[in-house]
Amino acid sequence: QVTIKAEKMGDKIKISITDQGRGIPEKFHERIFQKFSQADASDSKAYGGTGLGLAISKELVERMYGEIGFVSQEGKGSTFYVILPQANEVGVQ
Repeated sequence: QVTIKAEKMGDKIKISITDQGRGIPEKFHERIFQKFSQADASDSKAYGGTGLGLAISKELVERMYGEIGFVSQEGKGSTFYVILPQANEVGVQ
């Protein structure tokens, strides 16, 4: 099950996505947004990928003057979030 939540935080918007998956091992937390990083890069991994998705997401969010982060506990799922400035009619200030 995946839950998506959006909340207003002053002049910012926080979007959170929570899953009930395997969680992310603590030893991997500091590298999660690095290019080509994968918590499970073994050949037996169920899903493919290059390990670029979170690095690209981080770059895009930061270029929009936002921040990206996560909270995860192995065996208990993860919550990823982005916090972005709220846009006005003229543009982001």
